[in-house]
Amino acid sequence: MFVLAGAFLMMAVVAVIAITLLSGQGSKAPLKANVAVTTVNKLLAGIPQSGNTLGYASAPVTVTEYGDLVCPVCQSFATTSESQLISTEVRAGKVKIVYRGLETASFTANNAMYSTTQTAVRSAGLQDKAWNYIELFYNQQGDETTPYVTTTFLQHIASEITGLNLIKWQANLTNPTLVADVTADGKAAAAAGAKGTPYIIISGSKGQVVSPVAVPTLASMQQAIAQVS
Repeated sequence: MFVLAGAFLMMAVVAVIAITLLSGQGSKAPLKANVAVTTVNKLLAGIPQSGNTLGYASAPVTVTEYGDLVCPVCQSFATTSESQLISTEVRAGKVKIVYRGLETASFTANNAMYSTTQTAVRSAGLQDKAWNYIELFYNQQGDETTPYVTTTFLQHIASEITGLNLIKWQANLTNPTLVADVTADGKAAAAAGAKGTPYIIISGSKGQVVSPVAVPTLASMQQAIAQVS
């Protein structure tokens, strides 16, 4: 269940919020490129983006996700509960989602590409396309034990984003400010007590709740949103 960050909400949250793990958290087979593009474009159409934030600036609740794009559990969350949250609460203007990176997959064959992968997201974010990049990556995620994440793969994901200036995106992959942002994400995650990905924090005017469960259901997140609103 959710663990309350503010003690004054603990009893209420414990009483009403139960989080269940989704079955089958291993990485699913990647979608074909055209299917992934159609899926992501439909999911995000009409929802504003700013940097690494998806949703309306006026949304009263913020969901912060610390994730790692090569993490299969993050993929499970992104393609199930989080997509449902985007289609309902985010689209309705009730919630905005902030994506921040956290490297937890040091045992995988893709660990060396972590910083570049996260910078690729931030670079897309300079053109307000970060969430297109995130969702396209998750929907085409490969086997984390194989070195599929290459510069060519990252460029392929970027090329699928309608309206993204690829020259500008490429030029910003080594942008010192973006590299520093990736480092800052890791420090913020440590300060927040994150020990795995995805790590979900739901914040509103009445406090915040943190889910120690990797893949919370849409219903449980909606209950948490109601508690902090």
